[in-house]
Amino acid sequence: MVNINNVYQTVLVLANKDNRGYITPEEFNRLANQTQNEIFEAYFMRQASYEGGIAIQSDFSDPVLNGSEKINTFFKTGNLTKTNGIFTYPEDLRSLGVISVNGSVADKASNEEAKYINLSPLTHPVASQPVYTLSATGVVVYPSTVTTGVSADYLTKPLRPKWGYVMPTATQIAAGVPNEPIYDPTIFDPATDSHDTPAKSYNFDLHGSEFNELVVTILSYAGVVIKQADVTQFAGAKEVQFSQTEQ
Repeated sequence: MVNINNVYQTVLVLANKDNRGYITPEEFNRLANQTQNEIFEAYFMRQASYEGGIAIQSDFSDPVLNGSEKINTFFKTGNLTKTNGIFTYPEDLRSLGVISVNGSVADKASNEEAKYINLSPLTHPVASQPVYTLSATGVVVYPSTVTTGVSADYLTKPLRPKWGYVMPTATQIAAGVPNEPIYDPTIFDPATDSHDTPAKSYNFDLHGSEFNELVVTILSYAGVVIKQADVTQFAGAKEVQFSQTEQ
């Protein structure tokens, strides 16, 4: 993970907030979420292009291995619950992988194929050789007598990052503490806490090597927010530099 406070403070320094414009925590959090999603989705495009080329035979510089490492941090296995005949997708689903029924890997079929498979006594699915199809809300598993024991290997989506803060008390302000947000390192729990409250923080879900990419991309957006074209141009030049380095 990448520490969100380190990214925010670096962005503020590079944006020269005292002379140009202050990037509020709320603005930063929106830009942080947008940037994290962009970088995450770019993993899959890059991985496809790398795998189509010639692999570099090195554990530390092979782009295929490095890309897989970044993507695999989002790998997860979860049990699916059947509702109205459909085993619903996990809420944090990004990409679906293997579907299993009580440990047996299910074969994927199109809806048309499933009709013919179920009609034939020779190909009709059984619990030890299940078949599944995809729907808008989940997977349909055959035989229909299967009600439990269905699990999915899948990739999750990165959780929304958050730079949380508290405001100084009157006593702190009287003692000389600036009247501005103070970073709150308390860990934000997405299951119970709300993004609508300012307190508590959640780091970026991305690989630690993405620190520079996060800073530069957020900075490019921040230049638009504070209406400073030179900030955006600086960030754009850095993005080009990073892109050339990765090739």
